[in-house]
Amino acid sequence: MKRLGYVLICWGLAVSLVLAGCGNRPDGTAQAPDTEPAQVVQASAPNDDELAAAMAEAMSAIEYADERDIGLMARFHFATHTKDFDSARAFYRSLGYTEGTGGFPLTNTHQMARALGMFDICQYELAKGEVIALPGSPGANIDLLQFVTPFNPDPPYELPNHLGMAYAALHTSDLDADVQYLKSLGVDLLSEPWGEVGSRYVFFRDPEGVLYRLFETAAPVADPSRNMHLTGMPYIGINVSDLDRSLEFYRKFGYTSVTPLAQTHGSLEEARAWGLDRPFEIRGADVAIERGDRHLLRLVQWIEPFDPEPAYPPPINRIGINRIALLVPNVDRAVAILESQGVPFLSEPAPCCSGTGDDTTAIVHAIDPDGAFLELVGGIEKRPPLPHPAHCPPLEIKMPPPEG
Repeated sequence: MKRLGYVLICWGLAVSLVLAGCGNRPDGTAQAPDTEPAQVVQASAPNDDELAAAMAEAMSAIEYADERDIGLMARFHFATHTKDFDSARAFYRSLGYTEGTGGFPLTNTHQMARALGMFDICQYELAKGEVIALPGSPGANIDLLQFVTPFNPDPPYELPNHLGMAYAALHTSDLDADVQYLKSLGVDLLSEPWGEVGSRYVFFRDPEGVLYRLFETAAPVADPSRNMHLTGMPYIGINVSDLDRSLEFYRKFGYTSVTPLAQTHGSLEEARAWGLDRPFEIRGADVAIERGDRHLLRLVQWIEPFDPEPAYPPPINRIGINRIALLVPNVDRAVAILESQGVPFLSEPAPCCSGTGDDTTAIVHAIDPDGAFLELVGGIEKRPPLPHPAHCPPLEIKMPPPEG
């Protein structure tokens, strides 16, 4: 089997399907020096035959375990939103996100707006957007978007024990060097690093408050040529109100490999590393798929302190980790299987993402028991585009200016 790279790059989905070799590690290893110029690929739509061939190759690589297997292959990205795309992109470039895929439509169909929970508007509009990438680590992708309509300026979760997708974990090979570099940038850290050499972590916020857990798992490996030493994004931290219920929910998607977390308590000193003011008690587990990129999600139920505030409500345009995009061979099949098991969805699948609705890929958002959004991305049977709502102005597809 071979690597299927960015087979859905058209229509804004720059999908990196890693179906061979990547099972040995959840994410690749980023070795590119921080001084590399940003490499941005402009999205372009291949013809129908090319797309059909790419999708057929991806689908043929999946062997369904049974009739309830949705064929989940990989985590493509998490999405967050920004008030200032250029500043946010510059910050992530300084962390090592020196590659990306752009050129996506700034406006799209009403179906696409509905897919993001924007039911009352005719078309959304973006100022800018790009799937930014850490070289060598496709599982670390971030879909960075700045909305014009509708725009939501509300800040992200303040602390990493909030229900929902609270933070992303970034692995480093030199925590001390990275912390010093982040401090030189004026980045907000919740504390000094916690733990012992080879098993330490620290939380930091991006310029708009999005939380990251930066951690090391071995003795530091110094590399003076690099400012940051990120090697991947092993998991997204998802806080839940009932661990057993959430384990059952995520099992329906294919997260059948479950490893309970050894830690159940944290001292006051460790709690301060999480921004908390008292000792904590948790239950948790790492859940993983057993094919494709074998990526992890970390599910944690906070017993004490518990924050009952629900996850971000729709529409999906809030600053913070709003959703993760998960790759499946066939969206219609996956939705039918999950709906038969009681999984709720925000909307019907939306052909994506040319702006015309005339696509053979689609997105749809499932909703977990605590309100977090799981975006399914994959193929659909070609269907006639739905008419634009009669009460709306004519459909207008705006494209960004070319890079350059």
